[in-house]
Amino acid sequence: MFLTLLKKECVQYLKSITYYIFLIALVLNFISQMGALEVKKKPEPGGDNYGWIRSADKDLIMKDTIDGLISEYDRGEYTTYPIGFYKRVTLNDKEQEQVRDILLSITGLTEQEFKDIYERYEKEAEQVREQAASENRAIMESEFPPMDVTIREDLTWEEFSEKMQTLDDLLGGGSDYSKSNLEYTTVPMTYEQALDEYESLLKDDKVTNAYARLFCDYMGIVLAILPVFLAVTRALKDRKAQAEQVLFMSRAGSAKIILSRYLAAIIVTVVPVILCSCSTLMQSVYYARSIHVEYDLFAFIKHIVFWLLPMILVSLSVGFFLTELTDSAIAILVQAAWWFFSIFVTQMNLVGSVGWNLVPRFNTVGSFEIYRHMEEQLMKNRLIYTGFALVLILFTVIVYNKKRKGEFVSVGTVLRNRKNKLEA
Repeated sequence: MFLTLLKKECVQYLKSITYYIFLIALVLNFISQMGALEVKKKPEPGGDNYGWIRSADKDLIMKDTIDGLISEYDRGEYTTYPIGFYKRVTLNDKEQEQVRDILLSITGLTEQEFKDIYERYEKEAEQVREQAASENRAIMESEFPPMDVTIREDLTWEEFSEKMQTLDDLLGGGSDYSKSNLEYTTVPMTYEQALDEYESLLKDDKVTNAYARLFCDYMGIVLAILPVFLAVTRALKDRKAQAEQVLFMSRAGSAKIILSRYLAAIIVTVVPVILCSCSTLMQSVYYARSIHVEYDLFAFIKHIVFWLLPMILVSLSVGFFLTELTDSAIAILVQAAWWFFSIFVTQMNLVGSVGWNLVPRFNTVGSFEIYRHMEEQLMKNRLIYTGFALVLILFTVIVYNKKRKGEFVSVGTVLRNRKNKLEA
């Protein structure tokens, strides 16, 4: 009985226009983000650029932060991401004075000393601007001279953090000076570090695991929102077709009906994801074979199950539960708001961002050490969301069963009836 229902539900999804829109969006996202695999090559000694690596060295963090602050102070414009979107903040004269006071406090300079250094810097910077204007070209940030300012020797990390938090508050939050953005800085890799990173990709990640993480990072962005459309469309379909009474009289139990729909939605969502992953898997396996190293053939399946499946379960559960509860498409708005917050709250940290976010981020190939430190938190995160999804679908069964028995009228129906009475 259940397998028959499951088969029918799968067919229902395959007949839906919404499903094919879902497939198009999914495939376009995959092609645009992953495309042809960019393989990592073994670094050669004497290179100019080996990439970047995180550093938690507080002295480096303070130096890089102050360098960035001086540059923004000079321009009079500050970059922030208060809710994930780019925002340019221009301060008035009084607020600029507050920034200057913070700089004076951190550097230990007097107002006159800072003024002299700043004027000297401005003269040199103006020469760079004039040179670029005469050559009719844009100015590279690296062309500007360094401003001869250093942090005072007795400055503690605690005092520095407090000053930066004051500055972040002044800018409205979401700046480079917020607490979360002072956890580390990026520094150029040495040849030795780049070689270690490359060898870790081959030995620890067995190549395919690294690319599986990148695949999940990109696909997770859309899989946290797209499945809710499938759930809402399917849940509302019977109501639009006025087939509710037929279903309510069906001998099939409420659990069988809801769970068959839920499982069918999972199947038709996961299968195309697996098919997309095959392309990247084959490319990464070919790469591993070409350099004669071991690879994990099941890397993508494992990552899809524990990384992507929980967010698919959540998105579908929210769709089914809120649609049955309200007889409306409000689940799309709820999931969209959740998705929006999840995506943009991690925009400043795209590598190793987990916490309790619905959409973990790991937008890089390799960096095994970062992943190793986040893995435990990621597993807890995924288990909690899986449990949450199952609880929601259980509540969906309960609501649906009560509606069949006439013990519950959906919130949407109640509101529509009240509106009709008021209009009458």
